[in-house]
Amino acid sequence: MIARNALALSAATALATLAPLAMAQTDQGLAGSDVIVGLGVAGGFAPAYEGADVYKFQPAPAISLSWGDTLVVENGTIRVAVIKTPWLQAGPLAAWRPGRQEDDSRRRLRGLGDIDDSFDLGAFARVEFGGWSAGIAARQDAVNDGGALVDLTTGYALPLSDSFTLSLGADATWASDDYMAANFGISRRQAQRSDYSEFKAGAAFKNIGVSLGGSYALTERWALGATTGYQRLLGDAADSPIVKQGGSADQYYGFVSVTYRFGL
Repeated sequence: MIARNALALSAATALATLAPLAMAQTDQGLAGSDVIVGLGVAGGFAPAYEGADVYKFQPAPAISLSWGDTLVVENGTIRVAVIKTPWLQAGPLAAWRPGRQEDDSRRRLRGLGDIDDSFDLGAFARVEFGGWSAGIAARQDAVNDGGALVDLTTGYALPLSDSFTLSLGADATWASDDYMAANFGISRRQAQRSDYSEFKAGAAFKNIGVSLGGSYALTERWALGATTGYQRLLGDAADSPIVKQGGSADQYYGFVSVTYRFGL
């Protein structure tokens, strides 16, 4: 099954983003193409769900599409830059957010029910100076009661050769009451059906993390990528019975990918 885990999709997105960086010195064959498409596959290990201490192998797509410096599509997220300067990009975004299935862990999630997938709408801003970048993205579930997320990211891409690029990153995420209640709270009804006590989870920063990635350009079109990372759940997310009794606040992941790029 293709990964429904947010960490897995984030890792696949990072891999899809790294590939063009490593191939920047060898992409003359794509020069003149307005649209550049990246198609690939990734696979690795990530928690079965947010807060789990059980890890699963999760295949994931490594897909990207860019139209100049205006439109970027990366594994379920679409960004349109309506503000463009040499150092700043900003504009609206739309994104798919995977939910959680009780079957992800029949023992640890028994009685909690499913969390529906979300379709988010929001906005982003990103600044870049040389190899360093930082960004903020705010998004709200537009179809369900999944709440809102605000992602803060920063990173540095370091080309070590014409073919190999190393990337270091850090991130933090703030989550709204609705998101925290759905993913980490325990309602009275859920407490009656599960082994957990009632728990109210409020809006707060839910995690911080760091990542390390690399991409190697085999040719101007083919690239190999790898990324690994760690996230620490915070506050009510870490204190939730789902995490304290049936999971872990320490979340690790690691993925590898192969990607092919072509121009349209």
